Amino acid sequence: MNVLILGRTKMRSTSRCIGGIAHDGMSVRLLQSLGQYWDTSAPFQIGQVWDIAYTPVASPDPPHNEDVIVSKYRMVGNQPNLRAHLLTRIQPWRGGINEVFGNMLGYTSSNNGYVCERLGVPTQSTGFWISDHDLVLRGDGKHYDYREGFLPRGLAYVGEPSALRTIPAGTLVRVSLAKWWKPADAEPDFENRCYLQLSGWFL
Repeated sequence: MNVLILGRTKMRSTSRCIGGIAHDGMSVRLLQSLGQYWDTSAPFQIGQVWDIAYTPVASPDPPHNEDVIVSKYRMVGNQPNLRAHLLTRIQPWRGGINEVFGNMLGYTSSNNGYVCERLGVPTQSTGFWISDHDLVLRGDGKHYDYREGFLPRGLAYVGEPSALRTIPAGTLVRVSLAKWWKPADAEPDFENRCYLQLSGWFL
């Protein structure tokens, strides 16, 4: 099936999480034959269309229901003007950051978004958002902040392109949820969380 590549998310070391949307409209996260992620040499680039044979992971771990195992792949072309194309195929979240992932977000003491079982688990771990406010790069160069009211609300930037200082309101962005995680030295009652991420934008 043809898959349009839409994200190359940085992970630990040189690993890359490759995401896209299939011809049937389903979001997919491409994994190698043993279920492992790709590295920086993965051939799939954003905007390319690949003919990919894949099978869904047998027991996905919600909300990461998009995982598929790739068996064959062949590049077939490029998709110009990704924003215009995507807006004919997807229904992005629009408005404030709390619209993202069904208003299930919590926030850390550093004001970074996450989901957890206590707040509810979405049915998907990837999606698109058109913010009604600018997203401004934080001083650490690793997070974007959505500012409305007194407190900023943030998400980690994990894409490959250099971060923009400001992503203007109205820009279509791709967001995702990281895998379940908690610190190794966390207290016993500390909940597993999937942290909110921004992997790219389509101007």
